[in-house]
Amino acid sequence: MRQSYLNGQTSESTIIAMYKKNKKEADSFSVYGFRTHEIERFARETHNPLLREKLLACIDKKRELNKKSSEQNQLSLSKLENFKKTACGIGLRKVLKHLDKLSKLTRDPETRLIQMLLETEYANLSAKQHYGKLKGLIYERKSILLYQMAGLLETMGWKYGINSETGKNACYLVYVYLPNGVQLTWHCNEYTIYECYPPIDAEWDGQVCMTMEKLLTYISNRFFDTKMAA
Repeated sequence: MRQSYLNGQTSESTIIAMYKKNKKEADSFSVYGFRTHEIERFARETHNPLLREKLLACIDKKRELNKKSSEQNQLSLSKLENFKKTACGIGLRKVLKHLDKLSKLTRDPETRLIQMLLETEYANLSAKQHYGKLKGLIYERKSILLYQMAGLLETMGWKYGINSETGKNACYLVYVYLPNGVQLTWHCNEYTIYECYPPIDAEWDGQVCMTMEKLLTYISNRFFDTKMAA
């Protein structure tokens, strides 16, 4: 096109009109909800240079976020292995077992909710250890728990919600605040999660790989001494 313009075969007004059309398309195109391989395909197939430039920039950003996420996952998995042995002095699986027993015995909704929150984070971390179908099944377990606990969060009057300021390759960031004001967060790609969680004006507290630790600290202070026995 540039050579055509220089040779006088294409008018300036045509070039300007085409630029405006391309810019409008690029500005209005959203990559929200698309995975990296899909954006790469769009970049290969588009004839709009402005859109291609935008898509390539998005791909670079996603790759940078993926690298950062991978580093965080390694830290989370290292912590998980430690929690399996040391959580509340008895190990993570025993903590879950005690919460389950306590929840059934007392019918206390807070105990049940804390149990679900801990199971959600356990699934979230465990999935990072696996690949393929098994990984998908564990993440599905996480999603089911997020859906199930929404009604209980509302009943309990806890602060919770979602927004799209995720900082990662995810559609939503789910926020739950413990009664002591401590923030818990999970990334979520379930497009219908907004049907269960209200929008929330919140920002991530910046504490990396700390959700499990926050939960266990709360459990230790709230349940361990009085309701749980090793």
